[in-house]
Amino acid sequence: MNETMKNIFCHRRVKTAAVALPLIVLLLATAPKWLFFMLLLGILGLLVNESWPLFFGERGGFLLKGPVWFMAFLLFIAAYYGGVMALSGALTIAVFALVLLLFEAGLEAEALPRFALAILFILYLPFFFAHLLLLWDLPEGRALVAMVFMVTWGGDAFSYYCGTYWGKRKLSPQISPNKTIEGFLAGLFGGAFFALSLNWLGLITISWNEAVVLGLAANFLGQMGDLFESYLKRSQGVKDSGHLIPGHGGFLDRVDSVLFAAPVIYYGYSLWVL
Repeated sequence: MNETMKNIFCHRRVKTAAVALPLIVLLLATAPKWLFFMLLLGILGLLVNESWPLFFGERGGFLLKGPVWFMAFLLFIAAYYGGVMALSGALTIAVFALVLLLFEAGLEAEALPRFALAILFILYLPFFFAHLLLLWDLPEGRALVAMVFMVTWGGDAFSYYCGTYWGKRKLSPQISPNKTIEGFLAGLFGGAFFALSLNWLGLITISWNEAVVLGLAANFLGQMGDLFESYLKRSQGVKDSGHLIPGHGGFLDRVDSVLFAAPVIYYGYSLWVL
């Protein structure tokens, strides 16, 4: 094994994933929904705390922070108790409440940009993240949640290995200098492979070609989610969203792709199966 490959397999992110993935599989195989919800709710709190400075920097004072954080948890709890209809209703209420806050701010120069960022914040975190709960409630829901992590994290492993070893052409040098086109394509292949593996194992009932399309779409959007978080970090001049996970930075650094992939799998499966 040459030095490049040794560095890849000894990287902290690989070691962290080797510990995290078996724990996630155990959780999905044995945990009741309430425990899954409580775990995700705790992670959402960490994500909201990490993400706030990336969106607002020093501009988001308590008068905005308090209501937006409350709305974020309201959306997530609504998804748990009422499914997609309650989630949509809570999102509508949140937008109406933000409009009232906008009116309260009057014609202050920063009011409209903060309003737009608050809507984006609510969509990006609680709304997208809540689709993991919606997936759990579908037929084969546990397998579909596993699919989200497999096509994103598994695809990320393909992307990281191939990009490190063979990557030459930069994908988006201004936003994420280390990402390559070769790594991006390898990630798509990995996403399709892991989605197809669930079909081969009989854990999802969609056909093999639907699994491939869903894996490709989810991994593609997942990689866009990773680039979006990189854009947020670049805009604020930070390297990682946090430092809680060895080799990965913060929780947002690990689930940025999951946030974009979960809705794709939820709506794609709902379209083809339900």
